[in-house]
Amino acid sequence: MKLNKQTLLLILGMAFLPLSIPKSLAQQKEQPMTLKDCIDYTLGKNPNNLVYTNGVAYAERQKTEGMAAYLPQVNFTGAFDDNIKRPTTVIPGKALGAPGDLHVQFGNTYVTGLNLQADQVLYDQTIIEGIKANKPNIEVAVLKKQRNDDDMIYNTAYAYYQVLIYKEQLKLLSENEKKFTDLLKVQKFQYEKGSITRLTLNRVQVSYNNILSQKKVAETNYELSVNRLKNAMGVDIDKDILIVDTINYQQEVVMPNWEDFDIRVKPDYKIMEKNILLQEIDLRRKRAASLPTLTGYAKYGTNMFGNEFATSFDHHYDYSSVGLRLNVPIFSSWRRYSQVQESALTLSTNRQNLIINSQAYKLQIQNANTQLMNSYNNMQTNKNNLDLAKAVFDDTDLQYQKGATPLTEFLNADYAYKEAQTNYLNSLINYLIARIDLERSKGTIKQFAGQL
Repeated sequence: MKLNKQTLLLILGMAFLPLSIPKSLAQQKEQPMTLKDCIDYTLGKNPNNLVYTNGVAYAERQKTEGMAAYLPQVNFTGAFDDNIKRPTTVIPGKALGAPGDLHVQFGNTYVTGLNLQADQVLYDQTIIEGIKANKPNIEVAVLKKQRNDDDMIYNTAYAYYQVLIYKEQLKLLSENEKKFTDLLKVQKFQYEKGSITRLTLNRVQVSYNNILSQKKVAETNYELSVNRLKNAMGVDIDKDILIVDTINYQQEVVMPNWEDFDIRVKPDYKIMEKNILLQEIDLRRKRAASLPTLTGYAKYGTNMFGNEFATSFDHHYDYSSVGLRLNVPIFSSWRRYSQVQESALTLSTNRQNLIINSQAYKLQIQNANTQLMNSYNNMQTNKNNLDLAKAVFDDTDLQYQKGATPLTEFLNADYAYKEAQTNYLNSLINYLIARIDLERSKGTIKQFAGQL
């Protein structure tokens, strides 16, 4: 068989076609995301990160700004004056032996001055105290970013758990829908044959309609929960995400053993401690405002004069000097005193708030731990009840299929089983949320996320 050029190109194109199509399809297909994937995306791409990253960078720039106050400052100034009408000075004539007063105009029409001056602070306690605030100020910015990370992890996990619960609820409702769809077909056939009454058929129809109604509500809740997850992650609301269910709803959930916690690891507590340190520095800085300051300077300049513009720049008269400048604050009409008192009161308030909030943090952690234990016990109870309800339903369903149990018994068993399913799902999400509530209360939610 002979191959012409067109046939050969067609065969080669078909050979390479499978290599190119999957790549484009893979780019369009959404990557499944676990809870850890969602949290990693949040910490890496949520726009809220940039706000706090900028806060850290801003604190770094403030450090440079504060250090610059104790470094040399060099300034250049220049001035050009055109004395259109020079001022007149009256000199008493008697001082010069003249019969009358003399009216004299001093200076030139055009005056140009250039000056270069360097200033160096030699001692200023307020600047020294301000420099001491650089490090804790940066640490506060970093801690605020850590607190924001904790909040984003919590919000993402909370929304993720809601998505999974509604997804599982939809799965159960879909199974119930299929089961009652088949049952309804059988009941309609039996009704047409006269084997059952209209009332019996209506009971099955009502149960079926209730399932459809519950499914629509669950679908709406699922869609809303996905949108909340997108918002928590920083994903565009129009973008689709594929969530992987990483929860085994049938396994036994083990209650974690919590060790003694240290309240000082909480970002909120650390921020308050750093703010107290910054306020102590501010108080010392306000007190230092009453101390003398000493500055050294060196300057060099030149002046040019003339009554004609063209020749006013011909001659330069240089000058230079070095010196010290001492400033001694004496009286500020109680302004500095009031500032010191205000700073001292703020420091006292911050210290008291640390004590108050420390107790609140301990109470928060204790309540979160209690809530976790209660939700765990409640979940275990509902899990056992779900297993029991399923066993009763399976047995009743088998008996109903054999005709040994009336429809009423079957519907009652089915209702109890669905109620047990709902109770277990609600208790499960309450446990999952209580778990991350405790982690955030302890300030360890980032470590928890790292172990996922």
